[in-house]
Amino acid sequence: MKQLIVTLSLITSSWAGHTQQSVAAVISAFSDHPTQDRHLTPHLLEIAKHGHELNAIERTQLEAVGFNFDYSLVSRSAALRSEAVGLDKYYDNGIFRFHFTTTGINAVNTADDNNDGIPNYIDSVAVVFNVISNGIHKTQEYLMPPSDGFYSGNRDKGGSDHYDVYIRNLSSRYYGYTQPEEFAQGKGDNERSKTVVEKNAFTSYMVMRNNYKNFPLSELKNIKVTAAHEYFHAIQFGYDGWEMPWLLEASAVWMEEEMYDDINDCYQYMADWFKQPERSLDEDGYHWYGSFIFFEYIAQHMGGTETIRRLFDESVQSNSRERDGSHAAINASLKQQGFSFQQALNGMSIANKIMSSLPTAENYSYDEAESYPVDGPAILKKVNFQTGNRDTVFSTKLSRFASQYVQIITQKPVQVDLINTSGPMSDLQLNAILKKNDNSYLVISSPSINIDPVELKSIHLSVVSHDTVGGDWNYQLAIQDGKSGTDANVPVEFTIGNPYPNPFNGNVQFSIYMLKESSVSIDVIDLSGKRAKQLYKGNLSTGNHNFNWHGKDSSGNQVASGVYYIKVSGKSSEDWRPVTFLK
Repeated sequence: MKQLIVTLSLITSSWAGHTQQSVAAVISAFSDHPTQDRHLTPHLLEIAKHGHELNAIERTQLEAVGFNFDYSLVSRSAALRSEAVGLDKYYDNGIFRFHFTTTGINAVNTADDNNDGIPNYIDSVAVVFNVISNGIHKTQEYLMPPSDGFYSGNRDKGGSDHYDVYIRNLSSRYYGYTQPEEFAQGKGDNERSKTVVEKNAFTSYMVMRNNYKNFPLSELKNIKVTAAHEYFHAIQFGYDGWEMPWLLEASAVWMEEEMYDDINDCYQYMADWFKQPERSLDEDGYHWYGSFIFFEYIAQHMGGTETIRRLFDESVQSNSRERDGSHAAINASLKQQGFSFQQALNGMSIANKIMSSLPTAENYSYDEAESYPVDGPAILKKVNFQTGNRDTVFSTKLSRFASQYVQIITQKPVQVDLINTSGPMSDLQLNAILKKNDNSYLVISSPSINIDPVELKSIHLSVVSHDTVGGDWNYQLAIQDGKSGTDANVPVEFTIGNPYPNPFNGNVQFSIYMLKESSVSIDVIDLSGKRAKQLYKGNLSTGNHNFNWHGKDSSGNQVASGVYYIKVSGKSSEDWRPVTFLK
């Protein structure tokens, strides 16, 4: 109970600090004195949720820039939304109403090539929003944002049931934002969901710039990534507006990349993130934008975009207003694909070091790795090992859900042992990332690993803190003389014979030779990272064991033609073998 009280106290203190920062940020933004911060939505969300806790002076300052404290959420909404001032025209297209003007400081360019009375700029914005809407709602099957149609009295709801997008002049640096407005249906329920009753669904509206002059990228590209990011916030708020901001922002950056893979605006966050891999995945502030790489890894290897959507389905199952349910929601979604939050975190840690799109990276690849503006994460220490020595690497402030990396340079075998000096061994995972001379990789995960450098190009270690409670972790890596011919050259538990025939159209056979009795799982994984079928799970005795797969999934249905992986996982190592099924 003592730990719980301390945790809640820290959370309350953290909220207070965040709200103060958000007050300063939005006052600067709406007073046309922007700070270096280019992201308004998380500040608006913070004030919406905690604005009623502010003192009288802070309330007065916010009221001066259009905020209203008359409703359950604090927003720029009243009889007239602050963003609606000066916008005398609108254009309905799809599910959206675009509010704009052609005069004054908020005017859009009046060019109208098709003479339909709608400026080219508004036409372009409408096309982009409808592409995004189709991609997110029809293809990925997210719920639409809750409607503001239930508002009573003279409260501004944009004049229709459309989702409102206000296009106007913004302070420099700001691309756009999403303003949370009210608990949906007055009680937190998104009426568009048929089977789920949300506890914290928020209505919202969006604001986009009336031009993107002097911004990086072309105007159309800026419109695309801004609309994808901010509209996804509108959707997120319709599931759980009290969900943790790190998850909301990181997944919104991921959605930019998912919708517009060729623009790559998300690359701007990578350099800083990879320089400090010891910082937590869910750390507040600018760092959380770079955490999009976590969702990129999940989408590419653990069930595709469906896994990301399901985590928002899971998010509404707990009351995020009372506790942080972000990690549990991710874990629950991954569990449906046969994975876990810890597996995703460790997999990403390994993939970040390998940083390759080549087939040799197998389940630790990124499709765009060679295009990323980083070569991998910062290395904590390089150890030049000499026979007869004992080197010790000490951690430096490894946060939860983070990694640190060590490189070992040696001509002789080494034994590496992980010692957690601040908690149980289960809090940490040690991964040996071994690049072979043929450019393939061997990954071994165990608190104690023997590595023989014969036939290896490089030896790297990652230490991952994957516990869900706590702060910084202290650990030691003890590096000393090892034994030849073990671990790196011969798997600790088993070897896999090459599947035959390959390609196949009826039955593929393979054998596993167990070096010692151990528990293993044998799965068939498709290219999206989803498990198609589990072939075996349990103990195998020392010796040879034969297995086969008939090209059918767990329901007995024949799978589609294509490449699949036979994945064998033991207690401390795993191996993947590709097979091609042809109908």
